[in-house]
Amino acid sequence: MAGEGFGSAGNADTTGFNVWVRRLYTAPTNGELVALDSKARLFPSGLRRFIQVRDDTCRTPYCDAPIRHHDHVIPWHNNGPTTSTNGQGLCEACNHTKEAPGWTARTLTRRGQRHAVETRTPTGHTYRSTAPPLPGIALPVVAKPPSRRRRKLRHRVRAPKRAHTGRSSV
Repeated sequence: MAGEGFGSAGNADTTGFNVWVRRLYTAPTNGELVALDSKARLFPSGLRRFIQVRDDTCRTPYCDAPIRHHDHVIPWHNNGPTTSTNGQGLCEACNHTKEAPGWTARTLTRRGQRHAVETRTPTGHTYRSTAPPLPGIALPVVAKPPSRRRRKLRHRVRAPKRAHTGRSSV
């Protein structure tokens, strides 16, 4: 019957509407279609490979097991999209644990930063996980400022040297 089926907006004779919207993302320079919202529950093979390469091992902060499940950070049954931002690689045990009552997760990813996920346990502890850098990407080296204790020790070592730098006139 016309007007009924996947993606139809219904008609004026029905009491409710079955409407869906799918966002299309285009390149700002030439208008080329680059992505679209997915209604799929399972990650397509290309997206699974992307998550596998990006995450390398289980994304739970205290686990380095191999990835066995490609999981939605915001669960699909809670309207979590099937996207690279909402996806993470987990081992089987961590994925089943995350689905237990009281566990929540959310993405913290901002444009230009590596993928980050915050997981909250039923006890209220919060853990953050950031995807490792991609192979071949050099991270900027940031000089760590000396600790306060080290500065004090350095000052104590230098102080006596300064006091004895003058020559005595005899």
